Amino acid sequence: METITSKPPKFVRWALLIGIVVILNVFFSVVLAVAYPAPVYNDFCPTQSMVSPTNAATCDAQGGIWTEYPAAVAPDVSAPKATGYCDMYAKCQQPFQAASDRYALYAFVLMTVLGIISLIVGFMPIGSSIVSSGLSYGGVVAIIVGSVEYWGTAGNWLRLAIATAGLIALLYIGTKRFRD
Repeated sequence: METITSKPPKFVRWALLIGIVVILNVFFSVVLAVAYPAPVYNDFCPTQSMVSPTNAATCDAQGGIWTEYPAAVAPDVSAPKATGYCDMYAKCQQPFQAASDRYALYAFVLMTVLGIISLIVGFMPIGSSIVSSGLSYGGVVAIIVGSVEYWGTAGNWLRLAIATAGLIALLYIGTKRFRD
């Protein structure tokens, strides 16, 4: 008895490829969350349920930073006048921002490493062109996601280096994998 093997329809192949790309990046995101959890704002700046301070002394005593309003041109003496406001979160915002920047760097590094590993595995002859392509495209998406995560924190020179490395890698992959 002869076995007839047929190729699945193109839309099934595309669905599998897109599924591999998406699930691979979901997997990478979960690995990142388990390996290095993102900082939580409330851990640095807990919600305060106290009455907002109305002057510089009470603001400073409660850990805030007092900001004076500019002098009014024509003050209304009949209404009580606030002289400024107390920012209760100014001091805790800086350590949170530093932790967020550090997280963005680690997320960039981990996603880039996982993306490169995925690209390398995708270029190995593993028997299925759909799986190889899915791993390759998933690796490219992981590198893009990692770069986007870090993009706002990176300086201009580092952005230029990331963009240059990405362009060179994609041109290299394009010329080595897809020969006309």
